[in-house]
Amino acid sequence: MKYKLKAALLAAAVSACSVLSVSAAEAAHPAAVGTGTTAELPLTGAEALLLPISDTPLSDSDFQVHGVSLGDSISSVIHRKGLPERTIHENTRDSYVFKDLTVKRTAPFLLSYSGRADLPKDFVFPGKGVSEILAAGPAAVTPRNVGVGTGRENLIRAYGRPLAVLWDGKGQSFDFRYGLGNREMVFTVKGDQVSSIRMSLLTGPVNKEDLSYLDGEGNLFLGDKDFRMAGYELGSTFKPHSFEEWEKKMANPREEILYFPGYAVRLTVKSSIISALFLTDKRMVTSRGLTLGDDVSTVELLYGKPHRLEMNVSGSEPKTSYIYFSKGKSNVLIINFSKNKVEGIVSAMNPTK
Repeated sequence: MKYKLKAALLAAAVSACSVLSVSAAEAAHPAAVGTGTTAELPLTGAEALLLPISDTPLSDSDFQVHGVSLGDSISSVIHRKGLPERTIHENTRDSYVFKDLTVKRTAPFLLSYSGRADLPKDFVFPGKGVSEILAAGPAAVTPRNVGVGTGRENLIRAYGRPLAVLWDGKGQSFDFRYGLGNREMVFTVKGDQVSSIRMSLLTGPVNKEDLSYLDGEGNLFLGDKDFRMAGYELGSTFKPHSFEEWEKKMANPREEILYFPGYAVRLTVKSSIISALFLTDKRMVTSRGLTLGDDVSTVELLYGKPHRLEMNVSGSEPKTSYIYFSKGKSNVLIINFSKNKVEGIVSAMNPTK
């Protein structure tokens, strides 16, 4: 069976049936039918200039902020930054608070346990030096020139595809997670900008099972996580999150579309099965961190070349669609472009199956 998606089929994948008050063209670009309260967030100075994509792999030297590296001695940190504004002694860690960042180390009494023979083989004790760095000030910048205020897309272009993107629905923020060996860095993104940075030494290797993609098929297909948005999964029964309410609803006897901040869910009325998910503005991102307005080069950095490419030249502006499949091609991820910028992202059950 050939899986050939024509332009009309693409529209059908994301539109409700013909009696909905939203047209197929509008559903293919959900941002066009917003409520008026979902305007895209304004660009900042950090986002106005799109940085080139870095092809440098992550290394141990990346795990530093403002000249302070994981593993540094506290005395060397004080020599470099001066005396801390305050020192906090906790049960297991000591914290040293400076103007733009806080560094932590394992409490000395706990280090005496590091030589125990019954510890797991892959357990790596943080050691005497800095085991965690928390940065929230504008002067705290990483070696790749990412700091508080850097745009989300520039973060991706500097560090590449994250191991995972975790959504905090209540806090309206996202954690972009990177790691190497027993070192981890997490960039918290809020309002489409980096709001804080955390680097830490782990007691074991970075858990790569949290990857937002699967490569078991030679990277030919996307994994199940890649078709999820805002914690929802295609084909599952819809259960709304307790911390948010829908802003608008469109419905007919068979289907309905619920609009939430940054995204929408299409489901069947009778059984509440989720058939499609799509973004409406920058307040939501995909499982790899992509959102509306991103450059086509960022899409290819995160997802690679598409399995199918569709072009529509019937209008005044040519439209391009990148199409990605799941294993078995039961699900599709459709990314629509205009002038090389993302204008629509849809995750849907494959209408050709």
